[in-house]
Amino acid sequence: MTATHDTIMKADRRGRLRFSQEQRTALLKAYQASGLSGPRFAALHGVKYPTLANCIQKSKRTEAPKPKMLSFIAAEVVPAPESVHIDSLEVLLPGGSRIKIAGSAQVALAAALLRELHSSSPCCASPAV
Repeated sequence: MTATHDTIMKADRRGRLRFSQEQRTALLKAYQASGLSGPRFAALHGVKYPTLANCIQKSKRTEAPKPKMLSFIAAEVVPAPESVHIDSLEVLLPGGSRIKIAGSAQVALAAALLRELHSSSPCCASPAV
């Protein structure tokens, strides 16, 4: 017997099967390990396909998003020719945040901010640069 059929299933007044959270988790793990299509897996395990699809959707909604790792790249700053006028520098961070550096006085502040973000990030194992 499979993990989804080891216990007696409860049904409501309409005859619909009721699954505990443990049974749903076991069902999803078995589905992911099976390599079968959703409808085929549901038919083999005596579960209606919409029920399986609902379990899959609920699990996707409750999963915590994985944070993206912040990493630094080497950059070389070269002076712009006299004919080119640059007002600001914009740095795009993971997640869509932007830092706009409008003058040379803000470079040190932006560097300190990036170091702090890097050191406080829960996904980074290496120390700040």
